[in-house]
Amino acid sequence: MKDKNKIFLCIAVVVIILIVAGAVTGAVIVRNRSAKSERVLGVWWWDNRLDGSYLTFASEQGVNEIYYYTSSFNEKTSAFLQNAAELGIRVYWLTGKYEWIEDSGPLYEKIEEFTEFQNKAEYPFSGIHFDIEPHQHPDFERERGKLITAFVELVYALKGAYPDLMLEYDIPFWLDDEISLNGETKPAYAHIIDESSRVTVMSYRDSAEAILNCASEEISYAVSVDKPLNLSVETGENDDDMVTFFEEGAIYMQEQLNLVKENLPDSFGIAIHHIRSWAELK
Repeated sequence: MKDKNKIFLCIAVVVIILIVAGAVTGAVIVRNRSAKSERVLGVWWWDNRLDGSYLTFASEQGVNEIYYYTSSFNEKTSAFLQNAAELGIRVYWLTGKYEWIEDSGPLYEKIEEFTEFQNKAEYPFSGIHFDIEPHQHPDFERERGKLITAFVELVYALKGAYPDLMLEYDIPFWLDDEISLNGETKPAYAHIIDESSRVTVMSYRDSAEAILNCASEEISYAVSVDKPLNLSVETGENDDDMVTFFEEGAIYMQEQLNLVKENLPDSFGIAIHHIRSWAELK
């Protein structure tokens, strides 16, 4: 009788172990699935003098990517990268000047500094987030075609020079000028989507419908070529209320972004411009 009890006890222990192991395995599978389908929520970080409360705010909002501007790579940069990493946030180096479209020499020098920093950093950047806007050029209205073509050529050149770097670009939603390069004629946004790691469309509108409508061509093209894409919104004060959530506030913005996400593939993300005005949004 005692032997039978021992046998039953052993069987019970084995069953319990199997059940616990199965539960743990199941939990791991669920977590992995969740991590795999995590949607990007990024934010521009133009002012590197901001204190740690803004990083805490970003983490509380669910931010998992920061586009961090700096003109130099130093101990302060390293500290920010470490602090962000400890919160599970990826950081991209944010940089951009329209002058680089016509004179890219200084840009290549900065990328070499970036690469040198990356090679030594314990907490490196995840890539480079370019904000190179040809429409800021003082002669844009007169030389639009030339400047947009030069911008696209720069995107091609950077990919050729740094094939292993994550290079992504901000583009306005209206960048649909037909550009002929390398034997292909297609909209400028299509060239850039093809030649970059990812594009963030500056779809600055204050309703889900308007955000999706203004970026509809970029969304369709990115889906067709299976490339990731971010749609972005503005939170700063602007004379044109339709381009920002400044007047509507944070709750309304979140409601609209939830609607936007419902209409996007999981590989598409949201980016918010920018950390200070978002944190101060009513």
